Order: sequence, then C-alpha cells, then structure tokens
Amino acid sequence: MTRSLRIEFPGALYHVFSRGNAKQSIFQSDEDRKRFLAILGAVVDRHNWIIHAYCLMGNHFHLLVETPDPNLSEGMHLLNGVYAQTYNQEHDRVGHLFQGRYGATLIDREEYFLQAACYIVLNPVKACKVEHPSLYRWSSYRGTAGGEKPPTFLTTNSILLCFAQDLPTAQRLYREFVDGGIDDEVSKKIESGRVCGGEEFLARMQELIKGKREIKDIPRLQRYAGRPHIAQILDGWRDLEDRNGRIFKAVHEFGYTQKEAADHLGLAGSTVSEIIKGSCLRSSVCDRDGDGEPKIEDTTPLALNDTW
Repeated sequence: MTRSLRIEFPGALYHVFSRGNAKQSIFQSDEDRKRFLAILGAVVDRHNWIIHAYCLMGNHFHLLVETPDPNLSEGMHLLNGVYAQTYNQEHDRVGHLFQGRYGATLIDREEYFLQAACYIVLNPVKACKVEHPSLYRWSSYRGTAGGEKPPTFLTTNSILLCFAQDLPTAQRLYREFVDGGIDDEVSKKIESGRVCGGEEFLARMQELIKGKREIKDIPRLQRYAGRPHIAQILDGWRDLEDRNGRIFKAVHEFGYTQKEAADHLGLAGSTVSEIIKGSCLRSSVCDRDGDGEPKIEDTTPLALNDTW
C-alpha cells in the first residue's frame, strides 16, 4: 500500500474503500471475512475509531469511519497491512493484495451521514448479490436493523438516533430509509474519493487546508474540493500573457491537470507543458530539486471511481 494520507482532523467522517489488486478477490472464504473483521475490531480499539457501517464484498470493502483523533492513514495502514499479511500466509501467496492506495471520501455529517451509511449496506444489492440487504451476512445492515446482534466494534446508536429515541421504532424507520435507496448523484459523490458535502462544508474544508496545498500526500481531489470550473478560469483571456497566466493558475492554484487545460483550450499538451515550465521559472510556486532546477509536480489525479 502506498501513501494514504487524507485530510485529517478530529471528528472527521469518511467513506473508506479498498479493492483487490487487479480487481482480484480479497476474501476467498467466510474465514477470511471473519479474520478481517477481527483485525478491524483491533484497529478500532487501538486507534479510537468509530465504525458506523461496513460491507465486505468479494474484491473490495467499504467502511463508514469516524476518527475522534486525526489518524485515518495510520489506522488504514495497520488494517490493510495486517490483513494482507495474514491473507497471504493463509493462502500461500506473495505480492500486493490491495490495489494501490485506499480511497477515502470525506463526508459532511450534517448532510450525507445517513446517505453514506445507506450506500454502503446497499452494495450487495447494487452488485446483484442479493435482492435485499437483510439477506447479506457481511455488512452492518442486520446489526443496525435489528436482525442480529451487532459486532462489538460497530456503533449503531448514531444512525438509529437519527430516526427515533426508542430502539424498535428507530430500527423500523432505518429499514424503511434503506428500502427507499439513494439518488444516483448522491452515490457518485459518496464513492468519489473527494469531499462530499454542502457549500458550507466545502468552504470549511478549504479553510482547513488553506496554505497547505503543497502537501502532496493529500490527494488533489480533496485539496481542491469546491474549486471553480475550469471554464471560469480559462475562458475570456485577453492576450497570450493573460492566457498563459490563467493556465498556470488553473494547474497550480486549482489543481487541474495540464491535459485538462490543453483540452479545454484546444492546445497541444507540449504547448501547455512549455507554458507551465516557463511560468515556473518566473515563480516560486513550483518545487525545486536538489540541483535548483524547477520540478513540475505530476498533476494526474488518482482514479477512484472505477465501476466495481
């Protein structure tokens, strides 16, 4: 597993997902799933996590994780690392089990908490594994809905108290909420690996990371949440100097890739690259390597929205 740092702060809420390398299975048996949940429970205890929802599929898993302490990266490194080691030992295999970095969508609790929890437990239905989430054993649905005793690491009160104070009513209303499903556009936001929230939440996240965009371990998708559309930056330029300045701003201030800028303006990629390099020579924004030469950051974002 490579670098996994995300925007982290006390009380942050994430939809976390991780898939098998080359889409291969990460669970071959019920014993594998039990082993994963046991490791997850240990990580919850060690890192003071709160798990509101989970789902283990064949080649990936989903978690709704709240971090009272800002330690998502540390906990995920332990979870995926220990599970991969035990899985490889159990199945006499070597090599990477997981495909690169885990994905993490920062969730606005006020607007998308329940939708994210619903999205996670509906994954087996979406994947046509079962007709209803109550028929799937390896998710948090039955523990939250009242079909079985929840595992000790699962916190159900936060979800159920959103519906009612008394347990039977809350569980019934939760079941009805999940039966109603969620909008496709909301699903895309939750699975995006970006920031899922309203305008006020996006503004708070922008303020949180203000002045920290040079931290490359925070994915560009999250560093530049809420940025203006590329057309707002690049359209309406007056002359070449203005155009080149807008290109530099789009790439280095708002995180658009050089290819996105080139495609929008109908320019060759090499032309945009030369513009960026020329601008870097006149600016202190770009990083420099040990020889004092400008070093252009790779601006290709990690794709996290593959179809599972």
